[in-house]
Amino acid sequence: MKAVVLGGAGVMGSYASIYLAKSGAFSNITIADLNEEKGKELAKQYGMDFVKLDATNEENLKQVIKGASVVVNAIGPFYKFALPIMKTVIKEGINYVDICDDYDVTQKLLELDEMARSNGVAAIVGLGASPGITNVAASYGASQLDEVESIKIYVTRSIKEEAGGAIPYHMMHAWLGNVPAYLNGKYEMKKGLRDGKESIKFPEPFGELDVYYFGHPETVTLPRYINARSVECKGNFTPPALREFLVSLDEMGFISDEKLDIGISPMDFLALFIQKKVKSMMDMPVPEGGAVIVAIKGKKDGKDVAYKFAGIARMRESTATPAAIAAIMMARNEIDFKGVGAPEAAVPPKKFINEMMKAAIFHKVWTGVEKEIEELK
Repeated sequence: MKAVVLGGAGVMGSYASIYLAKSGAFSNITIADLNEEKGKELAKQYGMDFVKLDATNEENLKQVIKGASVVVNAIGPFYKFALPIMKTVIKEGINYVDICDDYDVTQKLLELDEMARSNGVAAIVGLGASPGITNVAASYGASQLDEVESIKIYVTRSIKEEAGGAIPYHMMHAWLGNVPAYLNGKYEMKKGLRDGKESIKFPEPFGELDVYYFGHPETVTLPRYINARSVECKGNFTPPALREFLVSLDEMGFISDEKLDIGISPMDFLALFIQKKVKSMMDMPVPEGGAVIVAIKGKKDGKDVAYKFAGIARMRESTATPAAIAAIMMARNEIDFKGVGAPEAAVPPKKFINEMMKAAIFHKVWTGVEKEIEELK
C-alpha cells in the first residue's frame, strides 16, 4: 500500500512523511517535492522514496501519485494550490487529505463532493490543528448536546515556531482583510485582526490575550454540518506586537497580489520581509508553540451545558500529525466516508481524538464541562 506526501520535504509535509514512515501502515511512502536536496536526504534517512514534483504541472502530478492509495497534500499556500491538486487526485480515484487552512478555497473544495462520490474517493480538507483538531473537538462536543448555541475557536501562535514559506502568505490572506463570521444563523464579514476584540485566558504559559476575528475554514464548514447558531474564529499572535505590525501593513495598502513593474507583488516582498521580521523577534521572552481553545455551548435535557477543550502544542507536529493519522485510518478502512468533507463530517471524533492523544504531540490537554444545576447531588 502506497502513500504519497505532496510537499513532503517542507516543514509540515516532512513531519507527516516521518510519521507515516514510523507507523508501518504503508509498504511504500513517496515524498513528492520541488526541493530535491531536502527530499532525497529525508527519504534516505527514513527509508522512503523521493520524486521531484512541479505541482503546477498536472501530467507530472498524475505520474507522481500513480498507484497510491492515499495522497497527503501539504503544499501551500492552499488558496493557490489546493483546488487543482485535489481535482487531479479525485480524477485519478485516490483518497486524499490535506491541511488547507484558507477559508475561501475550502468552499470551492467542498463543491467537488459529487465528483469524489462518483469516483469512490474520500477527500478530507483542512485536517491540521486549526482547522482540523478544532473541528473534531467541536464535533465531539456538539454530539453531547441536544442543541448547539455557539462554537468559538480561539488560537494563539508564538513567533518561536518552525514554519514554512507559505505561512506569511496565509497570514496576510486569511488573517487580514474581510473575513467571515457566522452569527445568529447568517454570515457577516468582519475586519481581520481588528473586529471582535475579546480578552481570553489561554493555558499557561500563554496567559491572557486580546483576540480578534480571523479567517479560518471552521466558520465555513462547522455550520454546514452542525446546527449551531454561531461559529467564530478569533486569535492573536504571541507577542501581540506581530498583530500590530501586520495591521499596519494592511492599513498602508501593502497586502496585494498585483504585480509591480519590478516583477513581484507587494505580497511576495512582504512574505520575505515578514519572515525576516519574525526572525528578528525570536529573542523576545515568549513561549514556544501555540495554544488553542474550543468552546461549545448549548443545551442538554433543557439545561445549559458548555464543553471546553484546550491544548498546547507546536504548530509543526499539531498540524501534520492529524493528516497523517487520517491517512493511516483510510488505509485501515477506519473512515467510513465518501465524497469531499471537512473533518467534522468525515472523521469519527472519539477514535480520532484518542489516536491524537496517543501520538503524544501535545504539551498538555484540558477538557471541562459546565452544567446548569438546580441542586447539588
